[in-house]
Formats: sequence, C-alpha cells, structure tokens
Amino acid sequence: MPAPPTLDNEPQRLDAVHALRVLDTPSDRAFERLTQLTRDLFDVPVALVSLIDQERQWFKSHQGIEMSETDRSISFCDHAIAQDGPLIIEDTLEDERFAGNPLVTSPPHFRFYAGFPIRPLNGMAVGTLCIIDFQPRPFSERDLKLLGRLAGQVEELFRHHKLQVELTQTANRMHKEQQLLKVLHHGITDYQALMSGEQLWTFLTEALSELTDSEYTLIGEVLPGDISNALKLNAIKGPLWSSESRHHIEQLLSGDRVLKNPNSLLGRVFARGEVVIDNDVNEHTQRSEFPLGQVQFGNYLGVPIFNSGQLIGMFAIANSRQQLDQHLLDWLQPFTDTCVLLINLYRQMAEREQVMQDLANTRDQAERANQAKSEFLSSMSHELRTPLNAIIGFAQVLGHNPRAPLNDKQKRQVNQIEKSGHHLLSLINDVLDLAKVEAGQLSLSIEAISLNSILEDACSTLEANAEAAGITLTFSLPDTDLKISADYTRTKQILLNLLSNAIKYNVANGRIDILAQHQKDVAKLSISDTGPGIQTDRLNELFEPFNRLDAEESHVEGTGIGLSITRKLVERMHGEIGVDSQPGHGTTFWFTLPVSTSPATERPGGADRQHLPETANQQTLLYIEDNPANQHLMEDIVDAMEGVTLRTASSAEIGLEMMRYDIPAVVIMDLHLPGMSGYDALTKLRTTPLYRDVRVIALSANALPSDIKKGLRAGFDAYLTKPIDIKQFTDTLNPLLGAPIRQEP
Repeated sequence: MPAPPTLDNEPQRLDAVHALRVLDTPSDRAFERLTQLTRDLFDVPVALVSLIDQERQWFKSHQGIEMSETDRSISFCDHAIAQDGPLIIEDTLEDERFAGNPLVTSPPHFRFYAGFPIRPLNGMAVGTLCIIDFQPRPFSERDLKLLGRLAGQVEELFRHHKLQVELTQTANRMHKEQQLLKVLHHGITDYQALMSGEQLWTFLTEALSELTDSEYTLIGEVLPGDISNALKLNAIKGPLWSSESRHHIEQLLSGDRVLKNPNSLLGRVFARGEVVIDNDVNEHTQRSEFPLGQVQFGNYLGVPIFNSGQLIGMFAIANSRQQLDQHLLDWLQPFTDTCVLLINLYRQMAEREQVMQDLANTRDQAERANQAKSEFLSSMSHELRTPLNAIIGFAQVLGHNPRAPLNDKQKRQVNQIEKSGHHLLSLINDVLDLAKVEAGQLSLSIEAISLNSILEDACSTLEANAEAAGITLTFSLPDTDLKISADYTRTKQILLNLLSNAIKYNVANGRIDILAQHQKDVAKLSISDTGPGIQTDRLNELFEPFNRLDAEESHVEGTGIGLSITRKLVERMHGEIGVDSQPGHGTTFWFTLPVSTSPATERPGGADRQHLPETANQQTLLYIEDNPANQHLMEDIVDAMEGVTLRTASSAEIGLEMMRYDIPAVVIMDLHLPGMSGYDALTKLRTTPLYRDVRVIALSANALPSDIKKGLRAGFDAYLTKPIDIKQFTDTLNPLLGAPIRQEP
C-alpha cells in the first residue's frame, strides 16, 4: 500500500506528540469510557484513540481489538494526519490505498474506517479518534459531525492528562524544594557549628546527595595557579571503594595532594569553568586523576561555583537517579548560590579567626574583626532574600491558583513550604537587623512619642496572639501623657520583641503586667510574665546572639537574635535594658528611654498596623446534572468564583437527598435527568416548605423561546441554555446569591 506523504511540519508535530507525555502510559479509565461511548453511538465493534509516533502508531485506548500499537507504515490514521482532515473509507477493498493493507487482507480484516484528527496542542494533529467495522458501511455528514465532537472530547482528555502529569512533577519538585529550604535554614541558623572543622563540606555533600538522589557527590575549592587552576577536594560521599582508591582519596581530603589535570571530567570544571553533563560516563571518562578509581558510572554532572565572576569551587554528582539536563541544572541554581554564600562565609570566618588570633590583645582590632563579620552577615542576608522570594512567591502561586487547584496533600506540602519560607525570611530579617546595628548602618528618627500611644499600638498588634494563648494583659500607666525621645518604629519593635517573648514563654492562662514609670529624666517600662522563670546565673546569656538557653529543643520557634537586637536598639537610643527572674516566679524585662518635653509627633490612628480584608461570604451551589463532562465544566467555572462552593448530583433524587443535610443557596438544574425530571424536581422543591424559597436555575439544551417560557412559567427563577455563556451565568447568579461574584483573573 502507498505511504502517505511526509508533512513539512513533521518535527513540530512529533514534538507535540511527545509533549503530551502520554506515550506508553497505562490504560486510562476516562479514555476507555469515551471510546466505549463512541462504539455505542456508532454501533461499531472497534473504536481507537491513536497517536502517530515517528515509526509507529500507538493506541491510548483500543476498544474491540487486542493490539496496542502497529507499525506506522500500515496505519490508516497516518493518512488522516497527512491529509489534515477526516478520513472516511466506506469499503477498504474499493480503495486502492488500503485494499492490500495487512489489516485488511488478514485478521482483523478491516472493511470500514472513519478517523478524525485530534489537535490538543497548538493545532498540531497528533493522532485520531477512529471507528472501524469488519463490514462496509455508509457514513453521513451527521455521523462526521458527531465523530468530530467526540474527537474534541479526546483533545480535552489529553490536555487534562498533560496537566495532571505536570502537577505531579510540580509536587515532586516542591518536595525537593522542601529539602532546599532545610539546607538554607540549617546553613543560616547553625552556621557557627558548620564553620568548625570540616562540617560545612560534609553538610553540603550530604545535602547535594539528597537533593539529586545521587550515589556519589563531591565538593572542592579551586586553587588559582600561574598556569592552570587546581582543585582541593573538601568532601566526597559514596559507597566504599577499594583500598587503593581510599588511600588516594584520603590524601586528597587531607590537602597532601590536589587535582591538576585540566582534561579530566573534573578538570574541565575546575580548570576551565565548564558545566559538564554526561549521561553515559563510561564511554567518555578520562580516568587520570579521577578520584573514584574503577567505580562504574551511569551519569555525571560537574558544576563550577563562581563568585562575582571568579571561579572559587565546584561540585559534582554521579550515578544520579534523575535525568541530568539543563532543567536539573537550573533547578540546582539556589543550591549553587548557597554554596557561594557558605564558602564565602567559611573563608570570612577563617579570616576572622586569624584576625582575632593576631589582634586579640587590642580592643580596636577585635571590633574591626566583629565589624567585618557583621558586614558579611548583612551581605549574606541580602543575597539569601533573592532566591527565598522566588521560593515563597511560587509556593503562593501554586497554593492559590484556582485554575490549577492542588489536592489536599499537595496543599499541605505547599503550605509547609510557604510557612517554612516565611519563618526563614523572618530569621533572615532578624540577622539583617542585627548586622545593621552592629555595623552602625541602622538609621534612627528620634522624635517625641506619646508613651501611652505606642504601648496601645504594640499591644493591639499582639492582642490576637495573647488571646489565642489564653494570656491576660494588664496595664499600669502614668496619669499624665508621658512622652519619650525615641524612634517610633524601633521602640515598637522593642515592645513587640519583649511582649512576644512574654506570650511565647508564659504558662497556659498566664498573665502579662505592663508597668510604665516616670523616673527623673527617663521613662522605665517593665514587662512581667508568669512563665517558668530563668536561672539567675544564665540571665546574661539572654542577650547573646543565637543563644536561646536550650529552648531550641522546645516547641517554641525562635532564632535567639531578638533580645540581642532589642538591647542594641535600646542602647542606640541612649537607654538601658535589664532582666530580673527566678525559676518558678516569672520574668521581668525592663528598659529605659529618655523623657521628652517636646510636643508629641502626631500619628494617624493605628500606625504600623495591617488591616486585612474581611473573609468573603461562603455560598454553596448544587448542580444537578447527569453528564460528567458538563459536571466538570461547571466545576471549572465555579472554581474561578471567589467564595462560591459547588456540589454536584447525578440525578434529582440524589440532589434532593443531599439537600436534606445541607440546603444550598442556589440549585442549578438540568431538565432531562434519569428518573425524576427537572420539572418534577422543581415541583417537589416548591411544594416542600423547607425548600420553597431556594432559588433554582434551569440549565438546559432546550433552547427554543417556547422552552424558556415554559420553564419560567413552571417556576424556575431563571432559565439558561447550553452551551453556557459564563458571563450570562455569573450575571444571573449574582442577584440570586445576594452579593457580586468576583471572577478570579
């Protein structure tokens, strides 16, 4: 049989086939239902959903025959693709193109074929929905239109399948994103421990192995040379190797030897700064100076680490269970950026240790070393905010996208990513504040502030937190409107830090007492809680950065930075701060600030407060419709409506039973239903006192003016016709729900 001509856009068409991500996937119930429906409608023995690959014809659904694919050379569907339109062969023996086809001359002996191209992506014909008979038969224009509509449903199923695959991959990516957040969080919160010994390098290789699901990982520092760079190996992870390899690796890790060969897989990275991706390493490996000896590899990725254009290190993975490609490389970019920050921090800390050792006897020299540390922390915090913003932002997009809703498990994962991201962002902000104060970069706006006003502002901000924890706030304020000379925002920050701690470290149903006193030229504020108290010999540790007095093992989240920042802010505004406590008798933090005799600066009410919009009123719709496709359509429409909930029923009887337990605001009713009709159901509603006032919209394919009049006379509140006009639908629904429906963008 003659083969169809090759299409000019065949490469693009094949790209569309593969983009569906459906080839060689298991049977799908939705496709099987559709092909069975097609068989029933046309009364044929065979209905197929086919995809035309480069050398084969593959069937996503094959009702009526056992084969799951054929060679493309004998494919009927390929001819439909080639002619870019429906292909109808009423008798295959009468068509010279197919009379000699093995599918015609031998079992299964096709005698009739009708195929309609399907174009789910970018208008490219990727395959067909076809019907086949073992006897010749006519095929009318009406039949062709019906086959075309069914082909449109196949296109929707393919698009839905592609979306589901992408959502699954997104969920998987989010779980590695979670691991990445752990890396960032650990890198910041425990950076002092990581800087001791070789823990940093072990931490990075372990994290890289988990992120990429790799058998081998390594990381090293690049040592610039006069002729070529060398690599000092810092850490390597993988299964046990031979004694010869182990000795070689120990020498590299100790620094007794470095790697220099620029032509090896490692050398191309550390000597030339290349990214090396090789998914068939055993074919190309340069064994010279490759530290893993005779280990067999399936794949390899080597990535250079640059800082401001300078090559400072590299990491590599091998035998990863993932496909190594540009997509993975792009996804690893935040990890690469983290390596830059931590390696720089490692070097900075090493330099600081050297400076502290050399200049330990002079205070000025020690302060300069501390200044260098603070400036680096400030820089590090800023650098971390860029990838973290992307992590939080995309987590919000995934979690609040009504057009691609996540399942409950995915929502929990996204919410955890977003929660962890915000917690990490809060930590970074604290580190940044501390660094600014220590580096002398924090600007203050000193003004006369009403003490009563700022206390009310701070307490109202945390009022909900206190109520949620069952904590009672009490005040003891001076009779006069006492004014202090301070920065409003930073004074409120001091109060929020102390009040937050008093809430978090209090007991259930505890109390917080706030006392303000005028003492000569200063105002003294005391915040006392009824918590467990603190041992006297550990009170001085409270104001040390990153010191939580062992509270890191408790359920209370924190960074150990807040009190350090609080003390420095008070001191910058010429005040003092202290703490009094005994175990079992609560804790009192106090601080002083200068009194001001100037008029208080006028501030709008509720300064610095955030006002959140009220929660939208939840409305419920009940859609009674027996057609699954129409149900899914309504689900997608209502999904874009803010504050509206949809429930569906496949029959009037089921819908009425559901209303016994939850009465909806509006019922949307099809008229032609199995069992009780839509008109009968309306009569039932109107004659039942409990449901008499429920609004009911008819949504029917009966679209004649007489049909509409009949429906309205029967008592429907509105009568809409199929195919549905979404704007008309929402405009009709608005007054029935009693509030405008805002469509999501």
